[in-house]
Amino acid sequence: MEKPERKPISKTLRALSWLAESSTPEVGVRQLAAAMNIAPSSAHRILLALSEAGFVRQDGRTQRYALGNEFLRLSHLAIAKAPLRQAGAEAMRRLVETCDESALLGIYDDARQEMIYAASVDSKHSSQRAIQLNKWIPVRTGASGLAILAFLKEAEAGSIVQRLALLAPGGAGGVGRADPEGLATELATVRRQGYAFTRCQWIAGAVGLAAPIFGSHGKVLGDVCLTIPARRLGDGSKDRLVDALRCCVSEIAKNLGSTPQSFAVG
Repeated sequence: MEKPERKPISKTLRALSWLAESSTPEVGVRQLAAAMNIAPSSAHRILLALSEAGFVRQDGRTQRYALGNEFLRLSHLAIAKAPLRQAGAEAMRRLVETCDESALLGIYDDARQEMIYAASVDSKHSSQRAIQLNKWIPVRTGASGLAILAFLKEAEAGSIVQRLALLAPGGAGGVGRADPEGLATELATVRRQGYAFTRCQWIAGAVGLAAPIFGSHGKVLGDVCLTIPARRLGDGSKDRLVDALRCCVSEIAKNLGSTPQSFAVG
């Protein structure tokens, strides 16, 4: 039997999140109830409340529910006001024009200790990527994750690395750098250089170059990552890409009103 709900607002927000992330455009009452492990009557009450507020709408023919125009309106307003996304949009476009390589904007959430890829700018020769936007993911040890991990406080970074080890027992899937000394050395290199560089870490045949974005007081907010087919990384091109990447994140930091960080060359 379902326990009495003591946090109706929390449950309603959880339902709205599930609806937004659902792979199907319309859902039924029992489908939502099963997903949230609640009684169908509770799911129905939640959907009615969301419908009255305009966040969902019900199809009169199928009796199923979909996200409503009010939810979409507020989503677009929120995106337009997101400071890092705003600050990064034009800088990333210039980066891609300069490098002719695809770029991703990563945003880090210190409360969740996770990240999302919030935006992408594809080059003209880009192929479809196995990167999903706007989905919470672990701060993994690819280039984008390393560029964030390296600039977190030691306890925070340690917590993330420990969680990664639990997600991938035995160090599989890129967490194999879980050798403490090896990872510490790699993160120290990222801190010194100001960027992370990996080969074929999460996408076969791809090279990753990522540099952190800092906010006020030197806090890392996220990063910009270039994804490059390994065959296109010729002699001397890495230095050119790193310079362009540094210019991009420096521009984003200035747009945010922060002071760009200085790093060693190399």
